[in-house]
Amino acid sequence: MNAREHTILASTERPFYPQQKSRFFGSVKRKNLRLVFSFYSPDGNEIAMPIASMSAYLKRDFPEVEVMQEPVLILRDKEKYSPKNYARIIQALDADLIAFSVMSPHWFPMEPYFAELKKIIPDLPILIGGYQAMLSQEQTIENPNIDYICVGDGEYAIGNMVQHLQGTKDGPADGMWEKLTDGDVYQTQAHQIGDLQALPFPDYDIFSRENGFEDVNSSIFGPKGKLVLPVMTGRGCPYRCTYCCNTPILEGWRSKKEFLRKYEPEAMVDELERLRDRYNVGYFEFWDELFLSNLKFVRAFFEIYKKRLGLPFSINSRVEVMNEEFCKTAAEAGCHTIWFGIESGDEEYRGRMLGRKMKNQQVIDAADNCKKAGINRLTFNIVGMPLETAENMRQTLKLNQRIAPEHFFFFPYIPLRGTPLYNIARNEGLLLDNKKNLHYLSAANDRKFTLNMKERPELLTQDEYNDICQQMLAFQEQNNRLSYSADDTQSGVATVEDKSFTLVESVVENETNTMIPDEMPVENFDPAAGVRQHGLMTTVLNFFGR
Repeated sequence: MNAREHTILASTERPFYPQQKSRFFGSVKRKNLRLVFSFYSPDGNEIAMPIASMSAYLKRDFPEVEVMQEPVLILRDKEKYSPKNYARIIQALDADLIAFSVMSPHWFPMEPYFAELKKIIPDLPILIGGYQAMLSQEQTIENPNIDYICVGDGEYAIGNMVQHLQGTKDGPADGMWEKLTDGDVYQTQAHQIGDLQALPFPDYDIFSRENGFEDVNSSIFGPKGKLVLPVMTGRGCPYRCTYCCNTPILEGWRSKKEFLRKYEPEAMVDELERLRDRYNVGYFEFWDELFLSNLKFVRAFFEIYKKRLGLPFSINSRVEVMNEEFCKTAAEAGCHTIWFGIESGDEEYRGRMLGRKMKNQQVIDAADNCKKAGINRLTFNIVGMPLETAENMRQTLKLNQRIAPEHFFFFPYIPLRGTPLYNIARNEGLLLDNKKNLHYLSAANDRKFTLNMKERPELLTQDEYNDICQQMLAFQEQNNRLSYSADDTQSGVATVEDKSFTLVESVVENETNTMIPDEMPVENFDPAAGVRQHGLMTTVLNFFGR
């Protein structure tokens, strides 16, 4: 069976494609199509895994395509990466297509860039992918400056886009939505790649500079003095957290058996060895939505990794599986830090509103197990959520004070379209029509926190919210001590810094072994009842729709 046909559930029944109304079909006449990938980086990170994967695929199957990348790195140089100057950078590249991977909270900050690009380079097609395009299709394609959106996995779809622009294959670019010359939108179904083995491993060369990775910020939380490289052992998360972009994607996946995808352990370690040797990697960050989605894989992977690599690494985990045995095994393999979500310290609110059913004692036990094993703990916490009270927030701080993780990380809730919690916020009338100050990450540079939804004074006032966030920020500054000894033979400590910051932008808001647990359905969720009705969410990652 052809691997590509097996791994894609592509469009089969669709209306006639009016090719004559396509503005860009066959528009590229030169032999080597020039494609620029881009993404928006408000936290300083300069690596995007979706781009790495699509670049690898193009280099393998479409070697005639010249692949470039030019992200919007506003922390490096705010003036250089202003919309107008950025458009001039792209103009100088003489590209045939620019493709953005966009996280949902970055949509509004990115809109001025799209407008400026169309103003300066009107004949350059603009393609949007990422969670923004996957979960907010209409909002994305309705932007007057957007020509195409990728509504699912992007590897084969970007290949189809190349053929579409070159005019070498009649019909639409499968896996894309296209805005036609008359304003109509032609839709094809999302691609869902179920077999990662059919794809090449991600391409990191696209992110390197003249001096390799010496000047590339490849991690938000990684240690100084070492090249920290983000990697993924698979895709998909089995849980249905109400705030996470993973949830609607899981619900829309047509073959649930193929949603949780992993590379073979031996092949994955082979690739990590290659990366270590090529780039002199000193630390791996596993950016899987959930590293532990397949425990059979994890056990085999840890054993091989320990024998052949032994480099320190970080993983994203869940407290439900962080027992003493697992933490000990992870530590022996080289696990330096485990990231895990608490989200709310109020057990009742966490279970009823967020779909996180673990008990506070489980959280405490998991954190203690990590500490016993010598693994650092980094906790994720969300504040200012729908129907959250001041007391709920205080409980979040209290639980983290009890655990005293090596790194406490909190961020204000941002409504992500398509998620159950967004729908709750909308139904409760909490969404703001005009949100001018979007506080994005927790380390507030202005040291003032503003709710991202309408105030419910009987639950949580703006003053209470800011006051408790200030207490959390004080705890963060006093408590955080995550560090990494670079080498037993070397003196000094390479400190792990939180490189995040608060983004303030003007925006307008319109509106187990591989098992899928039935924690929280997307449909028929009643926040008042707080129960599941029968019948029927990366780091920093999936929380923000990466």
